[in-house]
Amino acid sequence: MKVLFLTGDYWHSAESIRPLAEKLFPDGNYVYTEDPKVFLVGDYDLLILFKDTVENNQIPTPCWADEEWTERLLKKLREGMGLMAIHAGMADLKPDHPLVKELYHGAFLGHPAQCPLSFRPVREHPLLEGIKEFTYPDKDEHYHMGMLPGSEGEILAVTVSEHGEQPGLWAHGYGKGKVCMFTPAHDTPNLTCDPNVRLFRNMIRWCTE
Repeated sequence: MKVLFLTGDYWHSAESIRPLAEKLFPDGNYVYTEDPKVFLVGDYDLLILFKDTVENNQIPTPCWADEEWTERLLKKLREGMGLMAIHAGMADLKPDHPLVKELYHGAFLGHPAQCPLSFRPVREHPLLEGIKEFTYPDKDEHYHMGMLPGSEGEILAVTVSEHGEQPGLWAHGYGKGKVCMFTPAHDTPNLTCDPNVRLFRNMIRWCTE
């Protein structure tokens, strides 16, 4: 299995995510990069996307998920590749962007200050095998999502904080491929806590089976 981790932006360092990759693939059999162009020149069974589509939203920075990149992703998914869009990997895209309309079915709206955050399954699904409600060890960013009409039925789990509930995990097929969207887990302790690692292993298995 060929796996590509696309990570690293102004707010989310690649090194904060690498410990999760090492837990998931201790044999080191994956490509780990901050360069979106790597995806354009290789074929992969699974893309694990952590990278904000705008490198730094404090200054004018173009969205790197341009037409060429987006069309290749949609094509590869239709052919059977898997996609895990994680946390910042869904940020800074407008609701009319093809990735939002075709794959994510929801646009990132923002988040309050970091706060205690829990993950709560709301449906039965293979992605949630062995997962019960849990609270992340560190405070986290509670992502608020604007889900597109008709997408609510896909939500498998929610994130819960003092700010209410938000979609936490949803998934669907796309052509011959499969897509998972996952909003919590901002830093290394939360990414690598035991229930979160189990969730990622479930996602990897589901996206590539």
